[in-house]
Amino acid sequence: MKPTQLYLFILSILLLTSCFKKEINIPTSAKKGIQKMTNYSEIWMFLQVKENDTILKLNDHNLIGATNWVFNIDKNHKLKDVLPKVQDFQEKRAKRAEKNKNEFKNYLSYADTIQKTLSFIDISNIQFHFNTLQSKKNIIKNQDYYKTYNNVHLSFELNAYFINENEINKVDFFKQLDKFLVDENKENMILLHLNFNQELNYQEYLNIKTQLIDTKKEQIMINQNEYIF
Repeated sequence: MKPTQLYLFILSILLLTSCFKKEINIPTSAKKGIQKMTNYSEIWMFLQVKENDTILKLNDHNLIGATNWVFNIDKNHKLKDVLPKVQDFQEKRAKRAEKNKNEFKNYLSYADTIQKTLSFIDISNIQFHFNTLQSKKNIIKNQDYYKTYNNVHLSFELNAYFINENEINKVDFFKQLDKFLVDENKENMILLHLNFNQELNYQEYLNIKTQLIDTKKEQIMINQNEYIF
């Protein structure tokens, strides 16, 4: 998609939402994601100010079951407002898949600022866990399953990020993570476990997710369970 096409897409978002007197600001990232999408319908999550409170407004009126689902989410939402809604759709999709054996997937959308195009992240297999044990304690509860992995816990707080117990400056985090993973024992598959503070905004979450795409290599996996605390 050319820059003009990206502009037209963003403009179409504004035109589409104008009927609802809403504007959606999709998140951006300098990382390349999935750029080809066919047979999809969209779910919109807007910001709405009501009585001095900012709330989430959901529009899924055009959602079609037998399509891929794309989530267009305002970047200013907090995770505690957005991800429970996404999880509801994840569960709805899983039930449909059990009945129909379809291969349709769920995606998050964002604007790729390098390629100047709309990109997507596949979240079809992600399970979000809320107000529950974080990944470290979950591993303790499920030691037999995780004992074959080299488990690395990543925690994303409001003011700092962590690799296991080590606090890392947010600006240097992914550079330090790459160095850490190079130095790690490669005898077992490295499994990254993600933990996010629920007060993080969606833009920051999306940026972290796209940065981690580059981290996935032959000996590195990312756990499909994400913990929101």
